[in-house]
Amino acid sequence: MRNLVTHSLVLAGLILPGLQSPVSADNDARDYIPMEPGKTLIATYFNHISATDFYNNGDKTSDDVNLSANIGIFRPVYYTKIGPFVMDPQALIPFGNQSLDGDGVGGVEVSSSGLADPIVTATIWFVNDPASKTWLGFTPFITLPLGEYDEDKSLNLGANRWAFKPEVGFVKGFGNYFFELTGNCEFYTDNDDYTSQSVTLEQDPVYTLESHLSYNFTDAFYISGDYFYHNGGETTVAGIDQNDEKDDHAVQLSLGFLLNPSYHLLLKYKTDIKVENGLKTNTIGLRIAHFF
Repeated sequence: MRNLVTHSLVLAGLILPGLQSPVSADNDARDYIPMEPGKTLIATYFNHISATDFYNNGDKTSDDVNLSANIGIFRPVYYTKIGPFVMDPQALIPFGNQSLDGDGVGGVEVSSSGLADPIVTATIWFVNDPASKTWLGFTPFITLPLGEYDEDKSLNLGANRWAFKPEVGFVKGFGNYFFELTGNCEFYTDNDDYTSQSVTLEQDPVYTLESHLSYNFTDAFYISGDYFYHNGGETTVAGIDQNDEKDDHAVQLSLGFLLNPSYHLLLKYKTDIKVENGLKTNTIGLRIAHFF
């Protein structure tokens, strides 16, 4: 039973990098700078995630675990004002496909496609001072277990559980520079239908700290250096601790372009620089935002 559970966990764990953007919802530079109340933003994301190296307790145990994932997100956002506070009710609707093979997972070939677990949220800005370029917001993310999930499949886009993530984001501008610091903690309910054995998957909270330092070259172009740290999240399957906690560091380079007064393009490249347990991933992404 332990070998079955451990093997199933490895396969299920490999899906997480493919879901990292929609599920963990790491931010991009300037996400915590709100638009004016009454504005609507429609953002579409595309991320291509790839990986070959698998790590266990900080040591690389395989370089033949081939993950390829293409994940899109549709994100409508509406900015409004309730009392003195600006808010932005929104939804993140992730979808895509991913495949996994290689000797590192026993030569299996598995794939998954469809809808991933959607997220609903709304940031409330307790400080919104464009004159001093200072913003402070709080965002409670709720992940709904509505994505594609089949306990008989080793690879799923859905997680078959709820997730709750309170987050605080701070932005301060200095001339053409903007510094951002964000922290959050994500909590998970149990997945009581994990693998074909219908065992219970439990996961500890994941703590995240991220920062962004961006610079305006012009009013229509900026560059950002981004850093992400994830810690915790050890899983237990059928009461057995998997010793797979996160202690991971990643960096990202982002380029933002204002194409015209209604469209903004963001290009980004993200790579893991240290992985404690799991896949070391590379992500090429873009975001097209239309605002009106």
